[in-house]
Amino acid sequence: MGGRILEVLIPTRFVLTTGHLVATMMIVYTKKQNLDAGLPVDPSKSRYDSAKAEFHLAYVLSLVCFVFDMIGIFCGTSIFFVKANVLQIACHFVGGVLVASMIEQAWQYQYLWLIFAFCNVPTAVLEIIILIMIFCLNVYIY
Repeated sequence: MGGRILEVLIPTRFVLTTGHLVATMMIVYTKKQNLDAGLPVDPSKSRYDSAKAEFHLAYVLSLVCFVFDMIGIFCGTSIFFVKANVLQIACHFVGGVLVASMIEQAWQYQYLWLIFAFCNVPTAVLEIIILIMIFCLNVYIY
């Protein structure tokens, strides 16, 4: 029974993580629309630059979280933890849908922080915890 679950969870996790990553990488193409939606009609140069830097920071931090997710997938450290896979699947499904909606509907750039906080951070923290459990604490043999 456990093997059959993993036969579905592992590819699903990979596809949803990759889809969320691609959607996140595509958001740079709508950056201007997202910034315009989150700023007043005629923002000052400093306010626009501040918003642009904030958008860029959220974008880069999201990509850093994806690095940990991909380490877990390609190194196989967390691939056989069913509960970890379920969390990854749920977060990346919701994150991918939200980022795609943000691109399509030109949401305010501030929403990228919420997507980062609720869809990227939990998965990255989980991966880091699993990496620490395996390589530092030797709780599981890799």
